[in-house]
Amino acid sequence: MNILFLIPRLNIGGAETHVADLAPLVKKAGHNVHLASGGGILAQKLKAQGLPHHFLPIRLSSDFCAFLLQFIVKKYHIDIVHAHSAAAGLTALKCKERYTPSLKVIYTAHGLFGRKKELPLLRCNKIVAVSQCVRDVALENGCEAQKVCVIYNGIDINRFCPHENLRESLRTAFDIPPAAFCLALVARIKNLRNKGHQVILNILAQKKCAKDWHLLVIGSGKGSHALKQQIKKLDLKKRVHFIGHRTDVADCLAAADVVTLPSRFETFGLSLAEGMATQKPGVAFAVGGIGEMLKDGKNGFLIPYGDEKTFSQKLNLLAEDENLRYNLGLAARQSIAENFSMDKMLAALLHLYEKIKRA
Repeated sequence: MNILFLIPRLNIGGAETHVADLAPLVKKAGHNVHLASGGGILAQKLKAQGLPHHFLPIRLSSDFCAFLLQFIVKKYHIDIVHAHSAAAGLTALKCKERYTPSLKVIYTAHGLFGRKKELPLLRCNKIVAVSQCVRDVALENGCEAQKVCVIYNGIDINRFCPHENLRESLRTAFDIPPAAFCLALVARIKNLRNKGHQVILNILAQKKCAKDWHLLVIGSGKGSHALKQQIKKLDLKKRVHFIGHRTDVADCLAAADVVTLPSRFETFGLSLAEGMATQKPGVAFAVGGIGEMLKDGKNGFLIPYGDEKTFSQKLNLLAEDENLRYNLGLAARQSIAENFSMDKMLAALLHLYEKIKRA
């Protein structure tokens, strides 16, 4: 089968990393895999692995790119375009409806159908929702129940696994005291509210129980400057360790005791799932699809959105009880391995590809 993954860009990000992880696995499963995007760091990485990449400036014009896409589809006999992001989905759909009616289009909804211009995506052959939360919203917007299925993002549990042997050296490198209770927050920094950076800073600065806690911040973005300013303003320079974008996140998490994600909203919460796979309990607000992965009191703590007091109290339970951290961490890794593994995701998608091609 000839499958093309379509995404606006292939730089670092949740959907982009998902595609970069998935494409080589689909190729290894015996399919001919192509990629099309506006380019980026991950595009170069995939090209080096022998995966053909076609430049399409989707953000510039979906109409123009739909016109160009038809030639790629015809030249390489593409059976299925698997689109990621609304812009890519609309481009693929326009290509199908205007030029290549036999083309099958699958759209993975990493976000919600919250805008009117995204509603045409409901006409794709199949919609993959990354959580039940996303599926529910699709149904509310008029999607046929049989057209949308839930396939959770897969976590590479061989890469995201406990690396406790690195704990001491990483804490030395990041200047985190050996015995300090340390939180980790892994996220793109759009602003300080979107992924909850401000929430954790507030807790460290204002809560008495948190006066000796440390925070490891992994990620970058246009909000990085604002983060640095807040760290300075709240006099947290010695306790907040901002290490920016890293390609070795799985290793870096060994320096932390708990993974947090106090976001405003998450369709799934990929970075939290990855952290939990490293045998760390998760603590997050109960928004979007987070509750499908994080079970309160079983593999971490799920907090009502905006309740910083309860958030700090649950973190304090973990800070004071090493056995609780350990047991919840074991449960966290087990739950991710059983329900959100890369193998499980890949099997579901390969089955879907076969089903769609035969339809």
